[in-house]
Amino acid sequence: MDRRSFLRTVAASALGVGAGRKGLALAGGEARSSGLPDAARVGWLGTRFGLTLDRVLSGSGPSYSEDFVLADVKPTAERRFTEYSGDVSGRYIGALAKAARVYGVEAPHLDALVDKVIALQKLEGYFGAAFREDKLTDADMALLWGNGRLLVGLLEYWQLRKRPEALAASTRLGDFLVRIGPRMLSPEMRAEFGAQHFASSYICWTQQTEGLALLYGATKDERYRDLAEKIAAVIERRPSDHVHGYLSSLRGVMVLQELTGDAALLKQCETAWEEIAASQDLLITGGVPEGWSPNNHRTEGCGEADWVRLNLALGKATGKARYVEMAEKAIFNELAFNQYATGDFGHRVYTETGLPAAGAVRAWWCCTLHGLRCFPDVQESVFRELKGGLSYDLPLDGRVEGELLSARADTILGQDGMVRITMTKGSKEPAMLAIRKPEWATGLEARGKGIGQLMPLEDGYRGIERVWSTGDVVEIQYSMDLRAKPDGNGRTSYWFGPWLLGASAADNPGFFNELTTENRLVGGGTPAQAACYPRHFCVMAAATSFTFVQAEYPDQPGTVQLRAIAEQTGQPTTSWELRFRT
Repeated sequence: MDRRSFLRTVAASALGVGAGRKGLALAGGEARSSGLPDAARVGWLGTRFGLTLDRVLSGSGPSYSEDFVLADVKPTAERRFTEYSGDVSGRYIGALAKAARVYGVEAPHLDALVDKVIALQKLEGYFGAAFREDKLTDADMALLWGNGRLLVGLLEYWQLRKRPEALAASTRLGDFLVRIGPRMLSPEMRAEFGAQHFASSYICWTQQTEGLALLYGATKDERYRDLAEKIAAVIERRPSDHVHGYLSSLRGVMVLQELTGDAALLKQCETAWEEIAASQDLLITGGVPEGWSPNNHRTEGCGEADWVRLNLALGKATGKARYVEMAEKAIFNELAFNQYATGDFGHRVYTETGLPAAGAVRAWWCCTLHGLRCFPDVQESVFRELKGGLSYDLPLDGRVEGELLSARADTILGQDGMVRITMTKGSKEPAMLAIRKPEWATGLEARGKGIGQLMPLEDGYRGIERVWSTGDVVEIQYSMDLRAKPDGNGRTSYWFGPWLLGASAADNPGFFNELTTENRLVGGGTPAQAACYPRHFCVMAAATSFTFVQAEYPDQPGTVQLRAIAEQTGQPTTSWELRFRT
């Protein structure tokens, strides 16, 4: 049986797997429920979001209890990093507020938590320990970082609830930033807090663009716009500096650009993107490191989430497919790989050829919450509303309520390359459904009642234009093949559809030993027809077997199975090889 026939046989049953399940059954425990509607837990994206949401609302090691979250605004020393005043609390509030808006998550406890945060605001407008303006230290920069994240969280909460108390507290914090702005913008401050300070470097100030832009959007107070624009003018990517801080700064510029329509701000972010995309800091996984070169030895979930969100924002602002393609690559590979079986996000060390298990860290203090915040942005970017209809941009499960059309996408891409789009609101006049044909798809077909040939559109899109009825279904078939990409130094990486493949130590213990990186793959690979269940996040279509020559005893060849690195989430942390000798 060939790959396609086998996959079609099992795909039908895969459609029903997990139907009605309220939470992802975690290893060693019962499925958890956190008030997330059942409909939002369906598919690859919804299941991953539910995993991290459950981790934040009901997980442990540590638990995000009220006292735990509030520790950085009191501040108390009951956990790490409370000197980043407002960092955990702001991320927690913002992530859940946005999740409530996009996914319908129930988060009634947020009101009481926000009230307690506001009660701890200093008279000067900031939160946390004392801010020493006479001589700033790393601790003061850390405070500014955390306050920036808290300003964003409070404003995302205000967008959800529209409670005047939250906007008033945000305004007081914004006024504090305006007051210290002239000093913080000085060349002396930029020079004093260089990249050697890393997480307490000058990016602690430049990332204020996001909160200030949101505050300007809420109040239309030109002081906040003016300060955000002045900060945008001094953002720079410095060697060894903190990637998360730099990308958060650019994301703030994109928020401001959306509010103002300033073409210069968009140009700034596009130029920065081009520089990153052409650099050695764009990883094989589609992600970015924790620090810019030469400090680029490991990844960080926060930076990965920022990179995805920046690309999605650029795609929305420009309509250019290259940004959606970059976001897609990072979502299916780096972001997915970074997500732990617990739902946490964090750090992984990487080498020239792979991602070892040693050095893996669940960064509950930032990455878990920032990863959670990323999912709503991805969900909102699956579909894009067009003037004359809808565009389906990311081959993920999602839904959209448009002016002309509303639709829902259900995916089994990892089983048989199929997506099913159902119209949940029809059109009274002809409307376009545009479908992006990804670079990795060797073909794109659409099936359904009354569906003819897909018409070619601009920038790699295909389209169907017709009068749509509620309940109309379009089945989209993406053709996918195994692809080998020369990767320099005599090595090759392997891809199937959007997925990067790798050899994991958990599945291939015989492949891993002292001379692992010198093992050599032979031939073109054959479908492994791997069983998926009970393993979660299995990408059955991608599983491929290779014969390999063992570097330690070449006369005894072995078999290695390459699988999508995204499957790491469904198992304990293990080592992966990604670049192979052939």
